[in-house]
Amino acid sequence: MTKTFPEEKRVIRTEADGRRKSMDFLDDNEIIKRYFERDEEAVRETERKYGAYLKKLARDLTDDRRDAEECVNDVYLGAWNSIPPNRPDSLKAYLTALIRRSAADVFRKNGRERRIPKKLCSALDDLADILPGGDADTELDSRCLSRIISGFVSQLPDRSKYIFISRYYANRKTGETAKKLGVSRSTVAKELAKMKDELKARLEKEGYNV
Repeated sequence: MTKTFPEEKRVIRTEADGRRKSMDFLDDNEIIKRYFERDEEAVRETERKYGAYLKKLARDLTDDRRDAEECVNDVYLGAWNSIPPNRPDSLKAYLTALIRRSAADVFRKNGRERRIPKKLCSALDDLADILPGGDADTELDSRCLSRIISGFVSQLPDRSKYIFISRYYANRKTGETAKKLGVSRSTVAKELAKMKDELKARLEKEGYNV
């Protein structure tokens, strides 16, 4: 996808030493206000304030430069298309959710041709309801759990992989995932329940008292 919004931010340099000047960022509420006014300056200010963060996160999630660029461009387009009607309480959190969803979509699009990025299976708190104690970070070794979950997801059929990642990483609602896949909400819910049961069995097999 080619970004259709204003050009890349320019790095302003001092005449003396060429070092980047420090720049004040707009308050998030002001940026969101500009989205509601349909002012394209909102996109420029979003990129100016959060561009570096989004690029780094996208690279970490996808492990691929071109995929990362696509994810970031999708975030700006997604923000423009969804604000309004949405009015985020936290713009950074909202952008993070958008880029996670975009990364999940990239994974789905590339399917079997790509390995599962570790970061797509590391948000263990989203699976807290089937993990001991409800707190993955304190109750279990996260690195070991990430390995188990990654191995579990790698063996799933493509559609199940996408459903799993959409729910437990991208935090998509069941209805939204169903719409993207062209299936019923109940179908997605049933597959999620089945995968949770299978993952629970896998964890127990690995010695965890779930």
